[in-house]
Amino acid sequence: MTGNPYESLLGEFLMDARERLERVEDALLAVEARSGGWGPELEQVRRDLHTVKGNAGMMGLTALQQLLHAMEDALQTPETRDNIAALLGELDRARATLPGSGDAGPGAPADGGQLPAGAGRSAVDSVRVPFTALDAIIEQVAEAVIARNRLRTLLEAVRAIRAGSVPPAEQWRTLVDQVREAHQGLDATLEGLQDRILGLRMVPLRTVLSSLRRIVSDEARAAEKSVRFDTTGGDTPLDKALLDVASEALGHLVRNAVIHGLETPAVRRAAGKPPDGRLRVTATSDGESVRLEVADDGRGIERGALLDEARRRGLDLTTIRDPFDLLFMAGFSTRHGADLSAGRGIGLAAVHEAVMRQGGWIDVHSVVGEGTRFTLQVPLSVSITRALLLHADGEDYALPLSAVVDSQRFRRGDGHGIHGGWVWRWRDQVIPLTDLGCRCETATTLRQDGYAVVIEYGRKHRALVVDRLRGILEIVVRGLDPITGRPEGFGGTTILGDGRAILILDPRTLVDAAPAPGAAA
Repeated sequence: MTGNPYESLLGEFLMDARERLERVEDALLAVEARSGGWGPELEQVRRDLHTVKGNAGMMGLTALQQLLHAMEDALQTPETRDNIAALLGELDRARATLPGSGDAGPGAPADGGQLPAGAGRSAVDSVRVPFTALDAIIEQVAEAVIARNRLRTLLEAVRAIRAGSVPPAEQWRTLVDQVREAHQGLDATLEGLQDRILGLRMVPLRTVLSSLRRIVSDEARAAEKSVRFDTTGGDTPLDKALLDVASEALGHLVRNAVIHGLETPAVRRAAGKPPDGRLRVTATSDGESVRLEVADDGRGIERGALLDEARRRGLDLTTIRDPFDLLFMAGFSTRHGADLSAGRGIGLAAVHEAVMRQGGWIDVHSVVGEGTRFTLQVPLSVSITRALLLHADGEDYALPLSAVVDSQRFRRGDGHGIHGGWVWRWRDQVIPLTDLGCRCETATTLRQDGYAVVIEYGRKHRALVVDRLRGILEIVVRGLDPITGRPEGFGGTTILGDGRAILILDPRTLVDAAPAPGAAA
């Protein structure tokens, strides 16, 4: 074994300790919410604390061991709201002493040795993988190897035919059929392997939803409000790479709901509402994306107040499609002040930017006096996606299929010029029209024949005019080279089967893109 001998063991300890302390926190919050004292979870909490305490002693983490011992003693006192709050505070202190949490003092080994570089992050950046899942992957890798060997044999037969050593007539037709069959088998094997490997990256959202319960508890206690918090969809899977985005976004939204959305018990009674505010987070998946909803039954958001604040700031209201869009402008808030939890419009702007950056969208629905609902949608995975291949002026482009809502033939006279731009009538609507060649500067005039592909993003629509549709393909998403910056309309690159690199279109910026300069009918 090379390197620090603590490294492997410490990673296992951290992963186990974090999971057990999360279970303890969930149990404490459940007791606080029902106000009925400890139930059957008390014994599990004691076991988890005792196990982590013992393992901490084995690792030489004496400060953590002492904190957990004090928590065990505190469990003997009667359960009150104040005692639960104190236990939650002690739990935070215990987490802060874990190696890699930012507090190197109490969490250092007892022998004073240096912790391995990155040891604290190893548990955070890891996922548990069932051994049966690894077995299934190994089996499919074996199938892929068999298919590869068969293709190699068939390619040798092709070379023999080309060399003229084998009569090419009937053997050639048979060989083509065999190559096609082998390719289909390899394709099916790789698709299954891809699904299994991507499945290992998927993490159930319950890990995020459980952390929200703590945020609601702390903010409600600080604001002297009573909140009933419910979650559904904890089994909904999400790519681990997107979990931080979802956690940040939902954290901001539930915090805002408690602080700004829900009223105090006295105000709710005066309005004829039950004293306990309701806050609900729901997660659902359609196989391509995950939809998250954060809904409260609080005071709601007044559109008029948003517009008044915008006028006070001197904003151009002619550019505002929906007053609720103002909520996502950096620094915009109708609250003229800040406290420890709520700033001045920074949180929602951060939510909006994080979600949009990952190819998602966010929507708001609110009724004054009844409540507010925020709806977020993010892709299920960010590495591999299905795309529609578009062809314009000799170039191919990949358009994420999740943004495509329709495609139709486009003929002369279908596009109409209005105020320097082009529009198209679609499903009794008039939507903006963009010639993809003009947008990419491979053409200067609007094409008169081809296909119109309608994309949707954040309730906005736009039609893209192209020469041809080349079919649907699964693509591997690669980021743009930093030297290119962030050109409007493009979100990355991918490599096609023939080795060509093509651009991936970005529906988020295309729906708002200005007409291409210099384009004419």
